[in-house]
Amino acid sequence: MAQQTGILGLQGTVGGLVFRKDGSVAQKPASNKAAFASAPSRARTRENAAEFGLAASYGKLLRDSLRVAIAAASDSRVAARLTKVMREVIGLDDTSERGQRVFDTGNSAPLLGFNFNAGAGIAQTMYFPFEVTGNGADVTMRIASLNPAAEIAAPQGATHFEVVFAAAALDMEMLTFKGATVSAPLGVLPLNATPLAEQNLVATFATAPTSAELVVGVVGINFYQQVNGKNYPLNNNSTNPLAIEYVA
Repeated sequence: MAQQTGILGLQGTVGGLVFRKDGSVAQKPASNKAAFASAPSRARTRENAAEFGLAASYGKLLRDSLRVAIAAASDSRVAARLTKVMREVIGLDDTSERGQRVFDTGNSAPLLGFNFNAGAGIAQTMYFPFEVTGNGADVTMRIASLNPAAEIAAPQGATHFEVVFAAAALDMEMLTFKGATVSAPLGVLPLNATPLAEQNLVATFATAPTSAELVVGVVGINFYQQVNGKNYPLNNNSTNPLAIEYVA
């Protein structure tokens, strides 16, 4: 929209003319959408654009499916970083033509270990042993033992912690998802709590995922500060790690 910048001055576009700040006027360049859609010289660009857009859609679907867990543990570039990994997965499709490659659950290995919070890694925060496995409608996180005082590297000011575990099943063709319910989470515990013996956190889907669906399990930890009996999340979630620890 054109704006009057003085008694006679204009800035913006009017009737196909572009009025610049320096007072010069130029013809508005013609749209190149038609050329982009058909020019042979733009073929590689069209193919890259198509796969980039699909990768972004896949990434958004995954983030939406685990939004509650990700909300407390993500950085400002998580969407771009996840899109990059999704493009890597798309690139493993060795049957479709370039520009038409899609996500194949058999190629999902690059997602394993993806860290939603680049500033806080699980390996630098959670030192207790755990394993995530899937069976039918259940995805299970098994914690062999947990000694919070010795096996959790808590940030300054934290007094309590919460082990985060969540799972989702994604239909990458229809771009839909379903979440699982963790029936008995460990809850918020003090960092000086008595060591725990074997714990099993089970995320259960209403119906077992199909072989065509991508099942993703994430593990992380949230930190809190307790004041007068109330647990407050630390102001900056940069200390909360969350990573994909299971794909199938």
